[in-house]
Amino acid sequence: MERESAARVEAPAAPIVWRAGLPGRVTAVGWCVAFVAFVDRPVGGVLAEPQPSVSFFAAWSSVVAAWVCCRLGMWRIVADQKGVHVRRFWAVRCMPWLMISHVELRRDGFLGFVGPGTESLAGSFLPPWASRLLRRSNRGRNAADTLTVLARHSDLRPQGRAGRLTGVAFVWRSLPLAVVLFAAAEVLHR
Repeated sequence: MERESAARVEAPAAPIVWRAGLPGRVTAVGWCVAFVAFVDRPVGGVLAEPQPSVSFFAAWSSVVAAWVCCRLGMWRIVADQKGVHVRRFWAVRCMPWLMISHVELRRDGFLGFVGPGTESLAGSFLPPWASRLLRRSNRGRNAADTLTVLARHSDLRPQGRAGRLTGVAFVWRSLPLAVVLFAAAEVLHR
């Protein structure tokens, strides 16, 4: 199977990019709406009668909800000459090709990068069972196969460097979004 995949892949000049598409963004917006609608806040909101523990929980749950939103709607994987760049909360991480032995599509839709001493998760593809149920091609399986072939065959790797394609870490978008989610929940639950 790997030889068939290697035969289909040609060494591209530019980096290869996988990112959240419209379904990922719609899911992220749905997540934010569900959070604001169903979060449990005291009558009058947290700021009406501030208590340290309630305020901390409200702020922390908003940060976690914003992180999940960014994870669903803003993920990006970029394969270039050096390795695979993956967005994380605090930074964009580059995994060198030598650290990747193979890439698997897990049951939850995340790509699992397996290699010596490291195992990392990235992406948020449609899970394999959902692809079969919806009778759609599995982009996650294709991405995992392509990345595995690139990790094992250095002559097929992209020749370009990613540069600005990698983007910024989730923190720069999730913290302002957390403030918006906190404020929206306060206004809605008054």
